[in-house]
Amino acid sequence: MKPDQSSKKIIFVSDLFIEDYRGGAELTTEAFIRSMPITHQAAKINCSKLTKEIIDEHNDAHYVICNFSALDDNVKVYMCKNSDYSIVEYDYKICKYRSLNKHQIIENKPCDCLETYAGKINQAFYGYAKHVLFMSEGQRNIFLQKLKTLKKEKTFVLSSAFSKGDLNFIQSIKDNEKSDTYLILGSKSWIKGTSECIQYAKNNNLKYEIVENLPYHELLIKMSTSKGLIFRPLDYDTCPRIVIEAKLLGCDLILNEYVQHKDEPWFKTQESCYEYMDSRLEAFWSYYE
Repeated sequence: MKPDQSSKKIIFVSDLFIEDYRGGAELTTEAFIRSMPITHQAAKINCSKLTKEIIDEHNDAHYVICNFSALDDNVKVYMCKNSDYSIVEYDYKICKYRSLNKHQIIENKPCDCLETYAGKINQAFYGYAKHVLFMSEGQRNIFLQKLKTLKKEKTFVLSSAFSKGDLNFIQSIKDNEKSDTYLILGSKSWIKGTSECIQYAKNNNLKYEIVENLPYHELLIKMSTSKGLIFRPLDYDTCPRIVIEAKLLGCDLILNEYVQHKDEPWFKTQESCYEYMDSRLEAFWSYYE
């Protein structure tokens, strides 16, 4: 964590990184880190390890806060007044369940997390951020509606992002011959709606296969030889990476209204999706020039 003094110091802060868990958020964060301009130097630290002392030691750094469920509330308060930081918002951390629908189902009442002590700290944490980058327009709109401390002019829609290597790999296999089988993501995460997707396939007499725990590039190859993807989450999924991958690979998509990026202009065609994804890393770093 001792970059050249002439370089811009960027410290990524997250609950998990790619070496901890290979989820969509972690893949996107890793793509950001690996595409860092030569004028910058980056470090990364898990939320649970970030302390006031580390912040003081690196008080000339800009902190990029990714998923932060494990970030201590006292550290959030300290950062509001003592550090330069921005937030990449992958889901809905304004809610302790990271899902407004899940909150309603579990507690039988609308989400009121922002009115709690921890919620008020989060209100300040978002409000003091230099800017907040979102995954989709729909997600940003919900945050602006719920979070009065957040000013629209400090918010931007970035979307998910892919490394150049992964985009090239997808391009190299996108024309593979397709079967007549739809894929369903096997996930223990409630929001992914695996059992509901299976029921949809059965109700519509669609041939399907459940995929889970495949290494990333094996999943891409599997998708490239499949007819399509059934992905119908149970609450807002801000910019699900697997849906973008399926689009780039020329698969049919069976989605619902909870896929928040599905109606954005860049997602209209396979070609426009590729062009947009190809621009995301440069777009990210443009906020840190």
